[in-house]
Amino acid sequence: MASTPVSGDSRLPSLSLPQLLLAAYTALTVIALVYAASTSSAAFGAYNAQWDGAGELRTVAADTGASVTLGTNVSQYPTADADGTVAVVLSPTEPYTSGERARLAAFVRNGGTLVVAEDYRPHGNALLAAVGADARFDGRPVYDNRNYYRNASFPEATPAGDYPETAGVDTVVLNYGTTVRAGDATPLVTTSEYAYLDTDGDAELDNDERLASRPVATSESVGDGRVVAVGDPSVFVNAMLERGDNRRFVRNLLDGHDSALLDYSHADSLPPAAAAVLAVQRSDALLLLCGVVLVGTLLAVDRRLDERLRDYWGRDPAPEPSLSRDSIEQYISARHPDWEREQIQRVTEAVIKQRTERQRND
Repeated sequence: MASTPVSGDSRLPSLSLPQLLLAAYTALTVIALVYAASTSSAAFGAYNAQWDGAGELRTVAADTGASVTLGTNVSQYPTADADGTVAVVLSPTEPYTSGERARLAAFVRNGGTLVVAEDYRPHGNALLAAVGADARFDGRPVYDNRNYYRNASFPEATPAGDYPETAGVDTVVLNYGTTVRAGDATPLVTTSEYAYLDTDGDAELDNDERLASRPVATSESVGDGRVVAVGDPSVFVNAMLERGDNRRFVRNLLDGHDSALLDYSHADSLPPAAAAVLAVQRSDALLLLCGVVLVGTLLAVDRRLDERLRDYWGRDPAPEPSLSRDSIEQYISARHPDWEREQIQRVTEAVIKQRTERQRND
């Protein structure tokens, strides 16, 4: 048995129930694909709104008044007049090349501020060395059995002194982070004296593991710039920004700069849609090409299509151009039996005139 057509208006196309179900399924599929292409599940990802993403970091940076840029290429680092820019690198997944390291070193040397947050990957230390910083990440997880948020793997650290970076900060909460070997750098935040480094990975304090207060964030001058090392990139993720005074600490690190560059050039891939938008924004040639394509598409649309759509949705369908005057009058009379003869003739003349003008324009 055939499905009953669904139509609430004689001008609307009749759709059967299977057609409606297919249309709904297609719409849901398109929405799912667009969402998948514009979001990310990568840890520390700028388009990851889950607890381990860093989507909220853009908001924190924007709240300082800085112009925020998601960097997908090291060429976006300014090497001149860099003193108004702060760049943030969160646990890079691959090493920087020698040329890239040289550009970051020039950025710092010429006045830029570089914030590197790392725990266990080796690329953070390689980057610190490349830009001339003295601090290094220890790489072993730090625990504190007395001062913690939920358990010993979430140690609470406190400011090591009165610094702009720690203004208004009482507690910084780590999440399986590590410590920073300061060297000549200045400790900004340190653990309590009951913290220890888990050397053998058993998450327990052993005889050969020493309790001591250790830095988890440092700052140092390099050239005309500054390098900040933070021993836990999780401090910057969505969920951890709400623990302790992490949000205030991160904001302090970004504050006082005209521009904030969030470096994702060596992180997990950005979502395709986001990567495409960023590529167009960075390239004047691509932006011009997109504009040309859009204008060309609009010019290619037949004007008659627009007129037919207006007729289709906005008023009664006009008779076909091939109809004679008598046919048009009969059509109008059938549609409007209450009209006077004179009114029908006026409308007929208007229809014929409109049809003639369209044929002349075509």
